Amino acid sequence: MTAPRHPLPLPGDLDWTALLAHPAREAGLLHFGAGPALVARRAKLGRPIYLATPYSLRAVDPDGRWSADMSAAAMGDAGREIVRLQQVGVTAISPVALSGVAVHAALYPRPVLDPLDGALWAEWCRPILDACSAVVVPDIRGWSRSLGIWHEVRAALARQTSVFVYAEGPEQ
Repeated sequence: MTAPRHPLPLPGDLDWTALLAHPAREAGLLHFGAGPALVARRAKLGRPIYLATPYSLRAVDPDGRWSADMSAAAMGDAGREIVRLQQVGVTAISPVALSGVAVHAALYPRPVLDPLDGALWAEWCRPILDACSAVVVPDIRGWSRSLGIWHEVRAALARQTSVFVYAEGPEQ
């Protein structure tokens, strides 16, 4: 299987600046500049949170082809955030960590999962997102350019689910 190329989001696709003025902020559902301690204080403890970390943009080489090493690095970033949240008593579910393990396991003897199939992974992530009490977006390089994270945050806000973004605002 030839490594698939990842289509980059169009510049107008993601408008994080508009979210800075979203009514969910006034309602206490959207928190920029958050961190694990705030998540621990405000999330519904006893229920897991959805850890939204960038994958597609991070798991490709400069030619836009999926890279096992870069995929593993993206999974490692997600794993470190799971640990940070666990240290403050929050259970985090990371679709990147879970799906990444599946993708890597499915490489041999021949690849059977396309790691960059956005529709496949969005559908796979939906039940996880629905089961979680909040969405956490750590300040990991690429978060504000991730179409997946954008859609997950929008879906959470549409359902009146709390969103905690560690960054103060979108990356420049």
